[in-house]
Amino acid sequence: MNSGKLTARILIVDDEVTTCQYIDRHLQMEENLITTCDFAHNVEEAIDKIDTDSPYDILFVDLWMPSINGHLDQEAGIKVLKYALSQKSSHPKEERPVAVIITANSSIQTALETSGLGVYDYISKPIDFSSLMELTQKILLERQQKNNPENPTSETRKIIGKSRLMIDVVKKVGRIAHSDSDVLIYGETGTGKDLIAQAIHKYSPRSNGPFIVVNCSAIPSEMIESELFGIGKRVATSVDHRKGKFEQAHGGSIFLDEIGDLSLDLQPKLLRVLDYKEIQGVGQTPRRVDVRVIAATNRNLSHAVSQKQFRSDLFYRLSFMIELPPLRDRKSDIPLLAQYFLGIYSRKRADVTLSLSSELIDRLQTSSWVGNVRELEKVIEYATVTCQGNCITENDLPPWFDNHTSSLIDSDDLNSLTDILQQDKIQEATESFERFFLRQKLAENNWNILATAEQVGIRRQSLHRKINRLRITPPKGVTEK
Repeated sequence: MNSGKLTARILIVDDEVTTCQYIDRHLQMEENLITTCDFAHNVEEAIDKIDTDSPYDILFVDLWMPSINGHLDQEAGIKVLKYALSQKSSHPKEERPVAVIITANSSIQTALETSGLGVYDYISKPIDFSSLMELTQKILLERQQKNNPENPTSETRKIIGKSRLMIDVVKKVGRIAHSDSDVLIYGETGTGKDLIAQAIHKYSPRSNGPFIVVNCSAIPSEMIESELFGIGKRVATSVDHRKGKFEQAHGGSIFLDEIGDLSLDLQPKLLRVLDYKEIQGVGQTPRRVDVRVIAATNRNLSHAVSQKQFRSDLFYRLSFMIELPPLRDRKSDIPLLAQYFLGIYSRKRADVTLSLSSELIDRLQTSSWVGNVRELEKVIEYATVTCQGNCITENDLPPWFDNHTSSLIDSDDLNSLTDILQQDKIQEATESFERFFLRQKLAENNWNILATAEQVGIRRQSLHRKINRLRITPPKGVTEK
């Protein structure tokens, strides 16, 4: 046994020897990873490794590499991916490797081609090794949870609550679920919009059909159309034909999370799906789909419409709306939620039976909960791990808990949004607000860079650059993850 450590075989395909060595070295320094890395510096070496060595869990592949005769091949990485991901395993239950592109060269065309191959993510050079390590752990955790459904962290979550606000929400979910209307779920970050979407699908006539989840803010703009609607034959050299998410959801439901981040260029196509149940992929003719759209956002779409950032006809088309209350407005649910999360995470503590002190419950009920239910879950997870007795008290709370104000604003920063509005120059005001905003989101996610980047809809590398440019530092006692 490896004490819960994640194990993996990884193939790094890059013509730069030092890049391969640095990635391997950083992987070896991760305490909860046990990795075995092989290197390949051109297409031929990579294919030989794939053919002769044990199956790989992850492929890190550069796009542009010299061929064996020294000539630059701009399709080298694509050739490796096509070969690796097309191989049929001799073991039916063996998973294909997860592919990650690591490159300084990208374009809409390469994005189309690699998305058609099922690439998991893209990492830009120069490599941010902290982000790469986070991505590696995320990939391996997802594979572990997929293969081990009894893992507590992969448990199907429940909607918990007895407050009047949540009872009203659940009643509305029940009424809407039995219809076939498209739905918009609105709520602050961390309120559980995904659970509501799952419930609508589960209790609908479409429950036996697929439930496809799409995070609109996490997909690069040049890939979103092909991801949603598919790619036709011969549109890209490596793609014969690939179904989009809407076709994959045929007969079921599609959950469009963060729909407020969908570009204005793509919104008319979504409106056509809602009106006529018709899609048209890249290089394809229009075709009909039978799918229910469940959308979610934490943005005020009515305001976005007035600012011409969201189409009014699309907004009004999503007329069935469920609004989730923030946790600060349903404090009677906090003890139930805390006990629920304790039940999940205490399973990892086989050495002791844990409980929550009454003083702790009182403290939890007086918090502002900027991050809502998601923040409460992280607080309980932290306390469960660090508690040295059998009763969790206030002393076991994380150092960042209920300290959002100090986490958000340093003495050199502005004290409030009002101060930002009093600035004369838009560039200064924009930078001040961006600093204020990112501090809050980082605090909500316990200064986890990957989680924050996913929440705000930018890539990890971009978030790291913003943190450095804006000189954002975590509060004392808290470190970036």
